[in-house]
Parts: sequence; structure tokens; C-alpha cells
Amino acid sequence: MILKKMLLVVTLLACFQIWAQEVEFGNVSKEELKEISYAADPDASAAVTFRKQETYLLSSNGILRLITEVHERIKIYNKDGFEYATEKVNLFKAGSDKEEVRKIKASTYNLENDKVVEYSLEKDQIFDTEMSFNYDQVKFTMPNVKEGSVIEFTYSISSPFVWNIDEFRFQRDIPVKHLIAELRTPKGFNFRQTQKGFIILNSKKMTKQDHRLGMEVVITSYDLKNIPAMKAENYVDNIDNYRSGAMFELVSIDIPGTPYRSYAQTWQDVAKTIGSSSDYKNDLDKTRSFKEELKTVLGGKTDQLQIAKDLFKYVKDETEWNGLDGKSFQNGIKKTLKEKKGNAADINLLLVAMMRDAGIRANPVILSTKDNSMPFFPTVDRLNFVIAHAFIDGKNYYMDATEEFSDINLLPVRDYNWGGLLVDNHNKVWKHITAIKPKKANSIYALDISLDTEGYAEGSFRSRLSDHSAYRFRENFKNRDLDEYLNEMEQRYLGIEISDYEAGNTDTYEGMVTEKFVYETENGADVIGDKLYVHPLAFLRMQENPFKLEKREYPIDFGFPFRDRYMVNIKLPQGYLVESMPENVLVHLPNELGSYKYVVKKNAAGIQLSVTFDLNSAIISATNYAELKEYYNQIIIKGSEQVVLAKASNEHNQSTAGSR
Repeated sequence: MILKKMLLVVTLLACFQIWAQEVEFGNVSKEELKEISYAADPDASAAVTFRKQETYLLSSNGILRLITEVHERIKIYNKDGFEYATEKVNLFKAGSDKEEVRKIKASTYNLENDKVVEYSLEKDQIFDTEMSFNYDQVKFTMPNVKEGSVIEFTYSISSPFVWNIDEFRFQRDIPVKHLIAELRTPKGFNFRQTQKGFIILNSKKMTKQDHRLGMEVVITSYDLKNIPAMKAENYVDNIDNYRSGAMFELVSIDIPGTPYRSYAQTWQDVAKTIGSSSDYKNDLDKTRSFKEELKTVLGGKTDQLQIAKDLFKYVKDETEWNGLDGKSFQNGIKKTLKEKKGNAADINLLLVAMMRDAGIRANPVILSTKDNSMPFFPTVDRLNFVIAHAFIDGKNYYMDATEEFSDINLLPVRDYNWGGLLVDNHNKVWKHITAIKPKKANSIYALDISLDTEGYAEGSFRSRLSDHSAYRFRENFKNRDLDEYLNEMEQRYLGIEISDYEAGNTDTYEGMVTEKFVYETENGADVIGDKLYVHPLAFLRMQENPFKLEKREYPIDFGFPFRDRYMVNIKLPQGYLVESMPENVLVHLPNELGSYKYVVKKNAAGIQLSVTFDLNSAIISATNYAELKEYYNQIIIKGSEQVVLAKASNEHNQSTAGSR
């Protein structure tokens, strides 16, 4: 028994020594540098071997700041892991207040001639940039990174936004071996903890005296091991919304001897708060700046919808978005008109102000874009964008004038995220609206094919795209070199040769986009003996399932619902008949989420194929992932099936000739 206890003590001491080595900056072992893969995820290009994060309040000279200290160590296994040698620290700012990063210390460790060699980050390798209206970014890339390197860094973030605690994000694109995180908040300041993701966090709480603050604090701590990587998958709105982590919101202050205060907000509270700001309460109605512009644009028009369209076009044509988000003015109305440039609020609040002055009931709608985050609880800070809303003849119209190809009720896909907050100060309406959803886009693809007996095919292609399908085409086509664009298309379409290409209505935001070309290919059919094997969908068939994971824990976001229709006519080579064709099918997704209809038939000229691919919802729940994956499998299988053509017999040819 004594021997067992001694062995246990020795083991615990050994573990403690290993732990001490892990957390001490710069104490990197040869064993770490020699490690060639991570046992729990051998395909990982890198792994976070250790991360420690502490967030707490600090009072200095009567000024309270929120401090976050970070210490992280990463092992680089191969060249694909080099991207993790760059650290980006996003720093929030609002008005004159902003977060700052301090005490950056970073090193790269390599094994050279069987010795551990350290390369320290220099100050001139640290860069500051303005990322958006509300965020700056500090970025540094580690020096002398090689396959097998270990990198390590520490830094501290000081924030004046003491009650706005950043999300504790635990899951990464690479696995994490060990992570420790701790939040210290004053006792009586009650924070709601919201868990994100699909990993059980098992946080622990304790109370102790904090001598730096001179009061008791509540410590919320996490100790996580072997956190799996967040695997990339197609059709994700913002994968950060689904990373495992924790968020904190101050909901009340309950301190003995002081009045109880509640900070729990509704979305109506948030809308009122934004509406009470100077930008929305005062500056938005200072319309003297554009009286002359309104006279020129409107010219005595009275139809409100036409006025809204004209003002929308005017703002799009006369101003340029500087690429910065924002729910508050950066320049203001007057300066934006003068400089013809501004952030999202400058552009879209200008549009609201102009519509109001023209007699339209127009108001801002505040939202969080997909690339920002999903606001999981009522909050001002997690909203980053504003669009324009008009209520005309009992109908709602939404507009975002920051993008060249957006239209009324056709917003950039980034804007369709959770809805938004309507701020209507004039009518005292502040509410969360969920009706901001993309409408169904329709695309039609027509293909006429002529085959010869050697499998050579030539034909013509035509397409017509509406709504977001047209929007997406315009964005991809804009400023492209045509030769390069066609070369990519030829490769995507299985090596066909394209000529006489035309794309119509691509440089405007209204109406449909059209596309047409003539093509030829030597691979129109497989020739085996005296038979031809033809894929009736030709180069338009889907060949690879975009969904590869066995299981998916986050929703599938297609951006917008759509209907794609394919119409194919195939003219048979002389002397050939149809021996067999694929069967017609109709495949449904559950809950009327979508359908796939495949109908092929013979006619006097040859073969006619009609395929309709419907997806009725922009977002599909992860609970339907297995059905969606199988749905795509069935589509791929159907597209791979072939029509078999066989040479007609002499008797048939003579009979056909006689009938003629």
C-alpha cells in the first residue's frame, strides 16, 4: 500500500512537472519539436498544444478596464499549417473609446543541429490596420516558421468596455490539446452565460477575494482537453456562429445596500437605445443638405414607389461604399454628399433621409451581417450594419445601396441574417422584424445538342437568370477578362470549346441576366462497338456531392431559395435509334424543403430531357443533413445515367425509307 502511494505521488509530481513546462513561456522541448503529427487527429496541419486566457477587471487611478491575457502555443506539422503562424487580434472601438493590445511577446522555436533555437518577433513585424468602422486589427506573423516549428505568443488586451465581455471561443480550425480559460467578475454583477456549439463545457464557479479590486469576485473557469477541429464544409453562413464557446451578458446588479438594477434587455429596448442616439434622433432629419438634389431627381413625381426607386438609384450612382460596416455615421449626410463616399450608415441613412424628405415613410433597419455574427441575445454591440426600409401602400420594401447589383427587396446575401430592428422614432415603433428573407431565384438553362456517329457533339447553350442567381452572376462576371473567364468555363464544363459567347444585362442591377454560346466537344458520347452512350445532361450534370461529412452539427445555408430548370434537346446521328433511357424520377426532401424532377422522353427529332431542381428554403436545419446529403447523391446518380443509342437494323432503315 505504501509503495502504491509513493508511486502515485511520483506520478502526480511528474504530471505537475510536465504541466509546469507546458505553461512556462519559452520552455519548449526537443520532444515537442520532433513530434510529426497529432495522435487524435493525424491529418491536422497544426495543433494548439496549450492556450490560457484570463479575463478580469482592473482599476488604475480610478479608471476601470477589462483586461484579457492570452498565452498560446501552436505546433506546426506541415506547410498547410503555416497559416496559423499569423495571429490577428480584433479590437473594438466606439467613438473615442477603443480597445488596445499590449505586451506582445512572441517566438518561433526550431530544432537545428539537435538544439532548440529561438527566433523572437521584432516590433517592426507587428502591423495595425483599420478593419471596419467599429474594429481595428493588430496582426503579426511569426518569424522563421518551418515544418515542425513550435510558435508561442502572449499579449494583453485592455478594454474600456468593461461590461461587454468578448465571447470565449474555444474551438478552432485546428485541434486544441489543452485549454484553460477564466473569467472574474465582481460579486453581485450577475452575468448570463450562454453556451455555443456542441461540446460540453462543464464550467466551474467559485468566489474569492480580489485584492486588486478590493472586493469579492466570482470566478468562472474552464479546463478543456482534446477539443476537435471545426471541420470546414460547404454552405455555411458564418462558421464562427457554431464554434464551441461561451458568451456573457450583464443582466443585473444586486449588491447589498444599493438598489437592484436590471440590465436584461429585449430587442425593443435595443431598438429604442439605438433610436435615441444623436445619429437617429437628430442628424437623420437634417435634410437641408440635399434639397436641390431632390428637385433634380424627382422632377415633380408623385408615385411613391417610383420615387423610392429613383432615390435608390441616385444614392447607388452618386455615392461609393468605402467597405466599412457601421450602424452610425462615419461622415454624416452633408460630408457623404460632398465626398460621395462613406460607410454603410452614411450610404443607407442618406437614402432614408432622402425618402423621408420626399414624403415616404422610411426608416433604418439595424442588423448583424452574416460575416459579423448571429446575435444570440438582445445586444447593441453585436449589430454592425444598417439598411433602409420604406412602407408604401401597405407593403414593405428593403434597400441596401452599398452594393452595385443590389435592388429593392434584393439585398446582398450577407444582409439576410436573423432579421433586423426597425427604428421608427416618428411613430414610436421599435421592433424586431423577421420578414427580411430572400425570394426564390429562377434559372433556366437550355441546351440543343447534335451528335455524330463518332461521339462528336456540337450545340448551343442559353440561360436566363433572375434575382439572386442574376446578382451572383453579375458579381462573378464583373471586371473579368473574357478570355480567362471562358477558359475557366471550358474547364468547368468538361473541356468543351466555346465560341460566339454573349452575356446580356450584366452591368445593371435590374432585370434578368442572359447568357448564350455555341460549343463543340469530342466527348459528346462514349463509342463502344456500334453503340453510343450519352449523358443527356451533358456538361451540366452535377458530378460531386458538396456534402462530404458523415455528420453535420450546424445548418446548411444556400443563401437564397432557388429553382433551376434544365431543358435539353438531343438530335440523334443518322442511322441510330434509342435502345434504352434512364427512368423518370421525382425525389422529395422532407417537409417540402425541395424536390428534383427528371423526365426524359423520345420525340420525332431525338431525345428531350426536362430537369427541375427546387430548393424551397435558404437554410436547412442540420437535423435534415442526412436526407440532404442523400438527396444530392440521388441527383448525382441520376446525372450519371446514360441514354444508349444503337445502330438501326437494315430492315428498320428500309422500312423508314419506304415510309418516307
